[in-house]
Amino acid sequence: MKKTLVVILTIILCIVTIVIYSKYRMSSFEPQYIGFLTVENSTIIKQLDTLLQKTNIAGIRGDKELAKCLEEQVKSLQQLSLIAITDNEYSVLIAAKKDRIINQKLFDAIITDISQKKLLPSTTFPQITRYYNNNKYYFFIYNASQYIIITTYNFVLPKNLIIKLALENLLVVIVFIIMGTAVTITLQRQTKEPAKKVEKVETKSQTPNPVESLCQQFSLVSVTIAQKNKKGLLKTVYSNPDKKQNIYLQPEIINELVNGVHILAEKNTVLFLYNDATQLFFRLAKHQAFKGKMIKEIETFINNNENSILQFLKIKK
Repeated sequence: MKKTLVVILTIILCIVTIVIYSKYRMSSFEPQYIGFLTVENSTIIKQLDTLLQKTNIAGIRGDKELAKCLEEQVKSLQQLSLIAITDNEYSVLIAAKKDRIINQKLFDAIITDISQKKLLPSTTFPQITRYYNNNKYYFFIYNASQYIIITTYNFVLPKNLIIKLALENLLVVIVFIIMGTAVTITLQRQTKEPAKKVEKVETKSQTPNPVESLCQQFSLVSVTIAQKNKKGLLKTVYSNPDKKQNIYLQPEIINELVNGVHILAEKNTVLFLYNDATQLFFRLAKHQAFKGKMIKEIETFINNNENSILQFLKIKK
């Protein structure tokens, strides 16, 4: 559930960030875009100016060759929307437009603004900016001696700026993917850690220490367990609380224990016994003396917990 929520939030935040960032970047691209238009426009103006110098200004309105040239110029550049040639009084003599960008109504509105001298050259910038139908248009006005060339461009980023913006947005997506992945991994780790702790606690409760249970049940203060090695000597495999406690017995006594004899020492507070099921020797100590019934119960306990004792001591049967 948390993972799904993180993914959804990451996607939403990523989309919102890309939208906001793209708007900001497109506005920041405007100076570069205007620079691009200025270069392109100078080429177009140069070509038209050369052609117009050879043309009779009085006959421009009906000049089919010029009209065709203007249409080709409009088609040649994606951003170029309109070209208009006027006299010195801004009366439009001839014009061409890109139909998919500028419809007839918009065309008439722009021509009217030109004729009414609402679109005059800027003294500080190479272009003037106007909005029509909430769309931004850039007007470049070239004033020659006998005519004026007005070129209009809509805001369409060139391919190099589009690629740049796309790469930047891709970087934003990658950043959000990394962040989302990091949050997801962190949540997964936090979920797994408590589960592991619970599992460990349960494991401990399921496999109690059988020797500790023996001590608690019979009030033992000391337990030492030994195993007979190949040489016939006793090797301690467990001792508590004295870790260095060992069982030192003569071979004869060891044999008696193996034969089922119980040996009591130190005023019957220390019991030596051998358990045939586990093949282990036990030295058990109490504050009080061992009694026959208790010894029998201890033997029964060891027999009943044979496997758990061997498992606890890590002894293979």
